[in-house]
Amino acid sequence: MAPEPSEMKPMMKEEGKPKAEKAYVLKRKTVKGGFGQWVPLLSLEAALVYFLAIRMQNNNLKYPDWWGLWLGIRGVLIGHIVVFTYHYFRKSYLFGKGKCIQQREPDFSWSKELISHGTRPEAFFMLVPYLSVTWMFKLMPESYYDLKTPVSPLKVFAQFAVYDFVTYCVHRCQHKVEVVYKTHKDHHAYINPHLFNAYSGSVQDTTLLILIPLYSTVLLLDMIGVNIYQQDYAWFGMLYANYFMLIHSEYSHPWDGIFEAIGIGTARDHNVHHSQLRYNFGHFFMWWDQLGGTYLSHTKVKRNRTYMPKAAA
Repeated sequence: MAPEPSEMKPMMKEEGKPKAEKAYVLKRKTVKGGFGQWVPLLSLEAALVYFLAIRMQNNNLKYPDWWGLWLGIRGVLIGHIVVFTYHYFRKSYLFGKGKCIQQREPDFSWSKELISHGTRPEAFFMLVPYLSVTWMFKLMPESYYDLKTPVSPLKVFAQFAVYDFVTYCVHRCQHKVEVVYKTHKDHHAYINPHLFNAYSGSVQDTTLLILIPLYSTVLLLDMIGVNIYQQDYAWFGMLYANYFMLIHSEYSHPWDGIFEAIGIGTARDHNVHHSQLRYNFGHFFMWWDQLGGTYLSHTKVKRNRTYMPKAAA
Protein backbone atom coordinates (compact mmCIF):
# COMPACT_ATOMS: atom_id res chain seq x y z
CA MET A 1 0.00 0.00 0.00
CA ALA A 2 1.33 3.46 -0.88
CA PRO A 3 2.56 5.65 2.00
CA GLU A 4 -0.18 7.73 3.55
CA PRO A 5 0.13 11.49 4.15
CA SER A 6 0.16 11.18 7.91
CA GLU A 7 1.51 12.00 11.34
CA MET A 8 2.95 8.52 11.92
CA LYS A 9 6.37 9.65 13.17
CA PRO A 10 4.96 11.95 15.87
CA MET A 11 2.59 9.13 16.83
CA MET A 12 5.51 6.80 17.49
CA LYS A 13 7.23 9.40 19.64
CA GLU A 14 4.07 9.87 21.66
CA GLU A 15 4.30 6.30 22.97
CA GLY A 16 7.49 7.10 24.87
CA LYS A 17 6.28 10.22 26.63
CA PRO A 18 6.07 10.28 30.44
CA LYS A 19 2.70 9.26 31.79
CA ALA A 20 2.21 12.66 33.43
CA GLU A 21 1.94 14.36 30.03
CA LYS A 22 -1.33 14.69 28.13
CA ALA A 23 -0.05 12.84 25.11
CA TYR A 24 -3.33 12.40 23.27
CA VAL A 25 -2.89 15.37 20.94
CA LEU A 26 -0.25 16.37 18.42
CA LYS A 27 0.79 19.92 17.64
CA ARG A 28 -1.70 21.66 15.37
CA LYS A 29 -0.52 22.95 12.01
CA THR A 30 -2.58 26.14 12.02
CA VAL A 31 -3.45 28.78 14.60
CA LYS A 32 -7.09 28.49 15.61
CA GLY A 33 -9.43 31.45 15.66
CA GLY A 34 -8.36 35.06 15.15
CA PHE A 35 -9.06 37.44 12.30
CA GLY A 36 -7.32 35.12 9.85
CA GLN A 37 -10.27 32.74 10.06
CA TRP A 38 -13.20 34.86 11.21
CA VAL A 39 -12.94 37.70 8.68
CA PRO A 40 -12.88 35.52 5.52
CA LEU A 41 -15.60 33.22 6.89
CA LEU A 42 -18.01 35.95 7.95
CA SER A 43 -17.31 37.98 4.81
CA LEU A 44 -18.09 35.00 2.58
CA GLU A 45 -21.27 34.23 4.48
CA ALA A 46 -22.41 37.89 4.29
CA ALA A 47 -21.70 38.02 0.54
CA LEU A 48 -23.58 34.76 -0.02
CA VAL A 49 -26.63 36.06 1.87
CA TYR A 50 -26.55 39.30 -0.14
CA PHE A 51 -26.50 37.59 -3.54
CA LEU A 52 -29.11 35.03 -2.56
CA ALA A 53 -31.40 37.82 -1.30
CA ILE A 54 -31.09 39.53 -4.69
CA ARG A 55 -31.93 36.18 -6.34
CA MET A 56 -35.07 35.88 -4.22
CA GLN A 57 -36.12 39.43 -5.13
CA ASN A 58 -35.43 39.07 -8.85
CA ASN A 59 -37.41 35.83 -9.06
CA ASN A 60 -40.27 37.11 -6.87
CA LEU A 61 -39.78 34.23 -4.46
CA LYS A 62 -41.34 34.28 -1.00
CA TYR A 63 -39.29 33.35 2.01
CA PRO A 64 -40.43 30.09 3.64
CA ASP A 65 -41.68 29.76 7.19
CA TRP A 66 -38.70 29.82 9.56
CA TRP A 67 -40.44 27.44 11.95
CA GLY A 68 -39.31 24.34 10.06
CA LEU A 69 -35.71 25.54 10.30
CA TRP A 70 -36.03 26.19 14.03
CA LEU A 71 -37.53 22.74 14.66
CA GLY A 72 -34.43 21.14 13.14
CA ILE A 73 -31.96 23.31 15.06
CA ARG A 74 -33.93 22.84 18.28
CA GLY A 75 -33.67 19.06 17.87
CA VAL A 76 -29.89 19.29 17.57
CA LEU A 77 -29.65 21.45 20.71
CA ILE A 78 -31.83 19.10 22.74
CA GLY A 79 -29.76 16.18 21.50
CA HIS A 80 -26.59 17.96 22.59
CA ILE A 81 -27.93 18.34 26.13
CA VAL A 82 -28.69 14.61 26.23
CA VAL A 83 -25.23 13.69 24.86
CA PHE A 84 -23.35 16.00 27.24
CA THR A 85 -25.31 14.70 30.23
CA TYR A 86 -24.73 11.09 29.20
CA HIS A 87 -21.02 11.71 28.65
CA TYR A 88 -20.59 13.48 31.99
CA PHE A 89 -22.08 10.57 33.92
CA ARG A 90 -20.26 8.07 31.72
CA LYS A 91 -16.93 9.74 32.45
CA SER A 92 -17.51 10.55 36.12
CA TYR A 93 -19.62 7.73 37.49
CA LEU A 94 -20.34 4.92 35.02
CA PHE A 95 -16.94 3.22 34.98
CA GLY A 96 -15.63 5.48 32.23
CA LYS A 97 -11.96 4.68 32.76
CA GLY A 98 -12.56 0.96 32.45
CA LYS A 99 -14.26 1.51 29.09
CA CYS A 100 -11.72 3.99 27.69
CA ILE A 101 -10.91 2.84 24.15
CA GLN A 102 -7.17 3.41 24.24
CA GLN A 103 -4.86 2.46 27.11
CA ARG A 104 -4.44 6.08 28.10
CA GLU A 105 -7.42 8.24 28.88
CA PRO A 106 -7.41 11.77 27.37
CA ASP A 107 -8.02 14.48 29.92
CA PHE A 108 -9.83 17.78 29.36
CA SER A 109 -11.54 20.68 31.10
CA TRP A 110 -15.34 20.56 30.76
CA SER A 111 -15.76 24.33 30.93
CA LYS A 112 -13.01 25.00 28.38
CA GLU A 113 -14.27 22.36 25.95
CA LEU A 114 -17.91 23.46 26.19
CA ILE A 115 -16.91 27.04 25.37
CA SER A 116 -14.65 25.93 22.52
CA HIS A 117 -17.35 23.65 21.14
CA GLY A 118 -19.77 26.54 20.82
CA THR A 119 -17.30 29.11 19.50
CA ARG A 120 -15.13 27.30 16.94
CA PRO A 121 -15.45 28.97 13.53
CA GLU A 122 -15.41 25.59 11.78
CA ALA A 123 -18.31 24.22 13.83
CA PHE A 124 -21.66 25.89 14.46
CA PHE A 125 -20.65 29.15 12.78
CA MET A 126 -20.61 27.15 9.57
CA LEU A 127 -23.31 24.55 10.22
CA VAL A 128 -26.05 26.91 11.43
CA PRO A 129 -25.49 29.36 8.52
CA TYR A 130 -25.53 26.41 6.09
CA LEU A 131 -28.87 25.22 7.45
CA SER A 132 -30.29 28.75 7.56
CA VAL A 133 -29.15 29.79 4.09
CA THR A 134 -30.25 26.61 2.33
CA TRP A 135 -33.63 26.73 4.09
CA MET A 136 -34.54 30.42 4.00
CA PHE A 137 -33.32 31.01 0.45
CA LYS A 138 -35.21 27.97 -0.87
CA LEU A 139 -32.21 25.98 -1.98
CA MET A 140 -33.86 22.76 -0.85
CA PRO A 141 -36.34 20.68 -2.88
CA GLU A 142 -39.97 21.67 -2.32
CA SER A 143 -40.81 18.55 -0.29
CA TYR A 144 -38.48 19.66 2.52
CA TYR A 145 -40.85 22.52 3.33
CA ASP A 146 -43.72 20.14 4.09
CA LEU A 147 -43.98 20.19 7.89
CA LYS A 148 -47.02 17.93 8.15
CA THR A 149 -45.87 14.61 6.69
CA PRO A 150 -44.72 12.32 9.55
CA VAL A 151 -41.18 11.04 9.77
CA SER A 152 -40.23 7.94 7.80
CA PRO A 153 -37.44 5.87 9.42
CA LEU A 154 -36.60 4.48 5.97
CA LYS A 155 -35.99 7.98 4.59
CA VAL A 156 -33.89 8.90 7.62
CA PHE A 157 -31.82 5.79 6.94
CA ALA A 158 -31.56 6.69 3.23
CA GLN A 159 -30.07 10.06 4.13
CA PHE A 160 -27.49 8.44 6.39
CA ALA A 161 -26.56 5.83 3.79
CA VAL A 162 -26.09 8.35 0.95
CA TYR A 163 -24.34 10.89 3.17
CA ASP A 164 -21.91 8.31 4.54
CA PHE A 165 -21.06 7.02 1.05
CA VAL A 166 -20.23 10.56 -0.13
CA THR A 167 -18.26 11.17 3.06
CA TYR A 168 -16.33 7.92 2.57
CA CYS A 169 -15.28 8.99 -0.94
CA VAL A 170 -14.27 12.51 0.13
CA HIS A 171 -12.51 11.23 3.24
CA ARG A 172 -10.41 8.72 1.29
CA CYS A 173 -9.49 11.46 -1.17
CA GLN A 174 -8.39 13.69 1.71
CA HIS A 175 -6.02 10.98 2.93
CA LYS A 176 -4.67 10.04 -0.50
CA VAL A 177 -4.00 13.47 -2.00
CA GLU A 178 -1.42 15.50 -0.11
CA VAL A 179 -2.81 18.90 -1.15
CA VAL A 180 -6.31 17.91 -0.02
CA TYR A 181 -5.02 16.25 3.16
CA LYS A 182 -3.79 19.63 4.39
CA THR A 183 -7.42 20.64 4.88
CA HIS A 184 -7.97 17.62 7.16
CA LYS A 185 -4.65 17.47 9.01
CA ASP A 186 -5.76 19.59 11.97
CA HIS A 187 -8.50 17.14 12.85
CA HIS A 188 -5.91 14.39 12.99
CA ALA A 189 -3.97 16.24 15.64
CA TYR A 190 -6.15 14.11 17.92
CA ILE A 191 -4.71 10.60 17.82
CA ASN A 192 -6.67 9.68 20.94
CA PRO A 193 -9.82 11.78 20.50
CA HIS A 194 -12.47 12.66 23.04
CA LEU A 195 -16.08 13.70 22.57
CA PHE A 196 -15.39 17.41 22.09
CA ASN A 197 -12.86 16.86 19.28
CA ALA A 198 -15.69 15.95 16.87
CA TYR A 199 -16.10 19.38 15.28
CA SER A 200 -12.53 20.56 15.73
CA GLY A 201 -10.66 20.80 12.44
CA SER A 202 -10.56 23.62 9.95
CA VAL A 203 -12.99 25.70 7.90
CA GLN A 204 -11.84 23.90 4.77
CA ASP A 205 -12.30 20.49 6.39
CA THR A 206 -15.86 21.30 7.49
CA THR A 207 -16.64 22.43 3.95
CA LEU A 208 -15.25 19.30 2.28
CA LEU A 209 -16.21 16.64 4.80
CA ILE A 210 -19.52 17.95 6.18
CA LEU A 211 -21.19 20.67 4.13
CA ILE A 212 -20.54 19.30 0.63
CA PRO A 213 -21.66 15.76 1.58
CA LEU A 214 -24.76 17.18 3.30
CA TYR A 215 -25.91 19.14 0.26
CA SER A 216 -24.84 16.35 -2.10
CA THR A 217 -27.15 14.03 -0.17
CA VAL A 218 -30.04 16.46 -0.72
CA LEU A 219 -29.35 16.67 -4.46
CA LEU A 220 -28.74 12.94 -5.00
CA LEU A 221 -31.91 11.82 -3.22
CA ASP A 222 -33.93 14.43 -5.12
CA MET A 223 -32.33 13.30 -8.38
CA ILE A 224 -33.51 9.71 -7.91
CA GLY A 225 -36.98 10.81 -6.91
CA VAL A 226 -36.88 10.30 -3.13
CA ASN A 227 -39.02 12.99 -1.49
CA ILE A 228 -37.57 13.98 1.87
CA TYR A 229 -39.89 15.93 4.16
CA GLN A 230 -39.10 18.32 6.97
CA GLN A 231 -39.47 15.76 9.74
CA ASP A 232 -37.25 13.28 7.88
CA TYR A 233 -34.64 16.01 7.48
CA ALA A 234 -34.92 17.20 11.10
CA TRP A 235 -34.53 13.69 12.54
CA PHE A 236 -31.57 13.01 10.28
CA GLY A 237 -29.93 16.28 11.36
CA MET A 238 -30.53 15.67 15.05
CA LEU A 239 -29.19 12.11 14.95
CA TYR A 240 -26.30 13.06 12.67
CA ALA A 241 -25.05 16.01 14.74
CA ASN A 242 -25.14 14.09 18.01
CA TYR A 243 -23.98 10.65 16.91
CA PHE A 244 -21.08 12.36 15.14
CA MET A 245 -19.95 13.46 18.61
CA LEU A 246 -20.51 10.03 20.14
CA ILE A 247 -18.24 8.31 17.59
CA HIS A 248 -15.46 10.67 18.70
CA SER A 249 -15.93 9.66 22.34
CA GLU A 250 -12.94 8.36 24.26
CA TYR A 251 -15.17 5.62 25.69
CA SER A 252 -16.94 2.71 24.10
CA HIS A 253 -20.72 2.69 24.51
CA PRO A 254 -23.08 -0.03 25.78
CA TRP A 255 -24.53 -0.48 22.29
CA ASP A 256 -21.21 -0.74 20.43
CA GLY A 257 -21.14 -4.53 20.24
CA ILE A 258 -24.58 -4.70 18.62
CA PHE A 259 -23.84 -1.83 16.23
CA GLU A 260 -20.53 -3.35 15.14
CA ALA A 261 -22.22 -6.68 14.41
CA ILE A 262 -24.48 -5.01 11.82
CA GLY A 263 -21.90 -2.60 10.41
CA ILE A 264 -22.94 0.64 12.11
CA GLY A 265 -19.91 2.79 12.95
CA THR A 266 -18.95 3.13 16.61
CA ALA A 267 -16.54 5.13 18.74
CA ARG A 268 -14.16 2.17 18.68
CA ASP A 269 -14.27 2.06 14.87
CA HIS A 270 -13.60 5.76 14.49
CA ASN A 271 -10.88 5.74 17.13
CA VAL A 272 -9.01 3.29 14.87
CA HIS A 273 -9.12 5.89 12.11
CA HIS A 274 -7.60 8.56 14.36
CA SER A 275 -4.77 6.35 15.58
CA GLN A 276 -4.04 4.47 12.33
CA LEU A 277 -5.17 7.01 9.69
CA ARG A 278 -5.54 4.69 6.68
CA TYR A 279 -8.54 2.69 7.91
CA ASN A 280 -12.22 3.22 8.77
CA PHE A 281 -13.03 6.26 6.65
CA GLY A 282 -16.78 5.91 7.09
CA HIS A 283 -18.45 7.67 9.99
CA PHE A 284 -21.87 6.11 10.44
CA PHE A 285 -21.41 2.79 8.66
CA MET A 286 -18.46 0.47 8.14
CA TRP A 287 -20.04 -1.06 5.03
CA TRP A 288 -18.13 1.14 2.60
CA ASP A 289 -14.83 0.35 4.34
CA GLN A 290 -15.58 -3.35 4.28
CA LEU A 291 -16.35 -3.16 0.56
CA GLY A 292 -13.33 -0.94 -0.12
CA GLY A 293 -10.86 -3.04 1.89
CA THR A 294 -10.17 -0.25 4.39
CA TYR A 295 -11.82 -1.69 7.50
CA LEU A 296 -9.72 -2.52 10.59
CA SER A 297 -11.13 -3.88 13.84
CA HIS A 298 -10.27 -2.13 17.10
CA THR A 299 -9.11 -5.53 18.42
CA LYS A 300 -6.11 -5.35 16.06
CA VAL A 301 -4.74 -2.04 17.39
CA LYS A 302 -2.13 -2.35 20.16
CA ARG A 303 -3.00 1.04 21.66
CA ASN A 304 -6.49 -0.20 22.53
CA ARG A 305 -7.69 -1.95 25.68
CA THR A 306 -9.56 -4.40 23.44
CA TYR A 307 -6.39 -5.44 21.58
CA MET A 308 -6.28 -9.18 20.90
CA PRO A 309 -2.93 -10.54 19.60
CA LYS A 310 -4.70 -13.45 17.87
CA ALA A 311 -6.97 -11.00 16.03
CA ALA A 312 -3.94 -9.05 14.83
CA ALA A 313 -2.17 -12.16 13.53
